[in-house]
Amino acid sequence: MDSIKGHRGIAAPYPATDVNTDLLYPQQFLRKPDRAQMGDFLFHSLRYRPDGSLNPDFILNREPYDQATILIAGRNLGSGSSREHAPWALKAYGFRCLISPMFADIFKANCVNNGIITAVVSEADLAACLKAAENPQEAVFDVDLESRQIHHMRLGTLDFAITDSDRDRLLRGRDLIDEALAEGEAIAAHEARSAAATPWLSRGTR
Repeated sequence: MDSIKGHRGIAAPYPATDVNTDLLYPQQFLRKPDRAQMGDFLFHSLRYRPDGSLNPDFILNREPYDQATILIAGRNLGSGSSREHAPWALKAYGFRCLISPMFADIFKANCVNNGIITAVVSEADLAACLKAAENPQEAVFDVDLESRQIHHMRLGTLDFAITDSDRDRLLRGRDLIDEALAEGEAIAAHEARSAAATPWLSRGTR
């Protein structure tokens, strides 16, 4: 995946809590094979009316939020099923950063593995960010991954939390497969030591 040092863009305020992965990416679209098209189905039940037309009341269908690349959401974002389709859809839609007081663990890991910044903020800072983003004139946020800070024209500078390992992987552009490949020599050395110490375990496996 590509490295990312931060992101500046329009933030869409979505204060709902416990937004699960089925709401983010409904199960009836799980078999869609092309990740590039998955953004079309993000928040499908909210973005579209039963007749297939856009729902003008939903935040992502209103200017300037239809160009949002940052999502500000309530706590426990990405709960429920561990399907990776939700981060795939967020990435395909154009989101590069999520701001929330808490993410579901597997969802957060999947987001990072797909190059999406997961910025954890306090409840007080979440409320401030939501209020600011509700004003189209104040909807632009600048997220600096290196400093772990969010910059905003009115709010100033806010700190956010992200683990060292997640931050490092995003900055270096390395997913879990890249991480494993980078440790190839260490893995081979461990296997050699293990085979020498417990040869009975490796008999018949080669």
